[in-house]
Amino acid sequence: MNTPALLVEKEGGVATFTLNRPQRRNALNAESWSAILDELRSAEADPSVHVVVIRSDGPVFSAGNDIKESESFATPADAKRYFLDIMVPALEAMARSPLPILAAVQGPAFGGGFELLQFCDVVIAAPEASFQLPETRLGLWATVFVGATHSLGVRRGALELALTAEPYSAAEAAAGGFITRVAAPGALDVEVRALAEGLLGKGRDALARSKRYANRSLISLGLVAVRDALEEHCNETIFSVDGVEGVAAFIEKREPVFADRARTAGAGE
Repeated sequence: MNTPALLVEKEGGVATFTLNRPQRRNALNAESWSAILDELRSAEADPSVHVVVIRSDGPVFSAGNDIKESESFATPADAKRYFLDIMVPALEAMARSPLPILAAVQGPAFGGGFELLQFCDVVIAAPEASFQLPETRLGLWATVFVGATHSLGVRRGALELALTAEPYSAAEAAAGGFITRVAAPGALDVEVRALAEGLLGKGRDALARSKRYANRSLISLGLVAVRDALEEHCNETIFSVDGVEGVAAFIEKREPVFADRARTAGAGE
């Protein structure tokens, strides 16, 4: 029997979504994104649910989009089906959802896992959590993140993360506005639960309207930029010389040799 990529539990007005691929470091795949979308719609239709919490099982919050999924893309159309038809609808649903979405981050969040958090409303991280966009090391780029950047008001820090591929600690991510705050040591689950329960006593309609206006720029501008960035990424980057080399190097556990490095090395011989 296949283990579901997402576990859902509803209790006391809170729907908890748990990323459930710890053996793959909770890497996100088509099943993960589809389940997030479907379960969010189900929670919205349930009048007893007032808050959604996203968490994950295991030491890593999420390793990002599963590189094995990318391996299966034979054409730009394949890549677009995954990113534009499966992943983006889930992110858009999160941005538009009337339900507050909280995230509990217990460990590293890489790439698409970090991007997922930018579409949550409140993100609380354990002190040992970290945040990283490793895409440029693979000859790729953090499309969703840079597309949403101007809507999040964090351009400078976002560029540092996206360009350098170096990690931010939880404290640095909070200072840069990429997460809401850092929990006290050992208190992540307690603090997230307390926040969720505190929202239960608030007006459901008032929460929805507050979120809708707070996310207006993300919805009207950010998601448009995200779609444009992904379109370009699928058409021009994934199947480029550097994109193919970067993914191959990652799978083979070696350093990539990008086209500019190869040319430089050849010129020096």
